[in-house]
Amino acid sequence: MAKKNKNSIEYLLRGELGEKKKTSRKKRKILNYAILLLAAAVLGYAFYAFFFCTVFMSGPSMEGTLHNEDELILSRFSYLVGDIERYDIVAIKRFGSNEYYDIKRVIGLPGDTVSLVGGILVVNGEQVDDSIPCKYVDVEGRLNSPVKLGDDEYFVLGDNPANSEDSRFINFGNIQKNEIKGKIVYRLLPREEAGKIQ
Repeated sequence: MAKKNKNSIEYLLRGELGEKKKTSRKKRKILNYAILLLAAAVLGYAFYAFFFCTVFMSGPSMEGTLHNEDELILSRFSYLVGDIERYDIVAIKRFGSNEYYDIKRVIGLPGDTVSLVGGILVVNGEQVDDSIPCKYVDVEGRLNSPVKLGDDEYFVLGDNPANSEDSRFINFGNIQKNEIKGKIVYRLLPREEAGKIQ
């Protein structure tokens, strides 16, 4: 009889240990999933913070290419691996401004001279590319004489220069390299116009 009781006790103990192991495995599984979710959240935030984010076009200054309230993808990564190039559409955050990004097209690069000749944009003595919407400018502003860019300075314009505050005006002026936060690479919304930005 004692032997039977001993076997019963061992059986019960084994059962309890088995249950404890199952519970322990479940806890480990839950902990592993939690760690994976946390890692995914951290990586997602890092991806957003350091590489890409969404921004919105505000106002009519880029009409012809972008429209008010377009949802756009800003690539911060583009300028970590490459240089800012002429005609890139960029997002600018001015010193002391926490409100929003200005979105403009790069016309002049460091060391360039930007001018207007008969209402046509000229950079270093050559007319800008025919495909650029802001090639023709009615309001000259600072371009009433040639503008020479210094080191790390960029001259930007809106694609709708008749309704754009940009480098032509003293209160906007030339842009410093560290004010350019990335390149606009894609339009998300509206869906019918979604696609890569040229």
